[in-house]
Amino acid sequence: MSVNQPPATSGRVQSWERDTGEAMSPAAALAQAQDVIVASFRDKPVRVYEAGGGSVSVLPLDRFKGHRITVVDIDEVQLGQNRYADERVLGNIETHRFPPNSFDLVVCHNVLEHLEAADQAVRRFYEALAPGGLVFISAPNPASFTGMVTKYTPHWFHVWVYRVLLRDKNAGKPGQHPFRTVYHPIVNPQALLKFSNSVGFEVLQLNQFVSKNLSELRQSRPLFARSLEYGIAILDVLTLRRLPLLLGDYHVILRKPG
Repeated sequence: MSVNQPPATSGRVQSWERDTGEAMSPAAALAQAQDVIVASFRDKPVRVYEAGGGSVSVLPLDRFKGHRITVVDIDEVQLGQNRYADERVLGNIETHRFPPNSFDLVVCHNVLEHLEAADQAVRRFYEALAPGGLVFISAPNPASFTGMVTKYTPHWFHVWVYRVLLRDKNAGKPGQHPFRTVYHPIVNPQALLKFSNSVGFEVLQLNQFVSKNLSELRQSRPLFARSLEYGIAILDVLTLRRLPLLLGDYHVILRKPG
């Protein structure tokens, strides 16, 4: 499925696409992003800042030569469950500042959509990175079908979807998904690339793919998921494929020049 190209940037953009007509799975997309990140830090230790990292890392830590991980999270419960970070900071990633050249890699996984000032968080990432450092951001696409449902429905409905459709009995409990969603304007992937470029970043990769929730729904409620995907396909035709309705999530990899 074709992915719209991002705006012009000062860096080289790689946008991976599938030529089979099927959208890429979340697992395949994450594996590609991990390969890019690991290759960028081959044979050297990496200083990692996980912004809103909570209790689980998406990095293949065993593939790095060495690493030191700092996690900043505003959720005390999530932070208390963290077992892999070298340093844990209870704080707000929109305002928390680190000295320049503090990190080689910043990871912001499924966090940007929950921030009131997502633009300020991206600025803080740029400030904290060493020259040549990378930022990996993943987020839901607000222009997709699942993104629009999330944006225009109340939080209690999100909890219901997780508990009933996705069969997550802990959904909505303290420190558990789903968290309240804000969708700052720059969470749109094209807007994020444009803003990141204005901050000073180069864009290395934009990858859009099927949402994690839809992928999980295929496992927990296969018949419902199939019906939903048929409905999305019909909407896709009616909107002349102008919106990435099926591509519910995306990854971006940014680089600070130097």
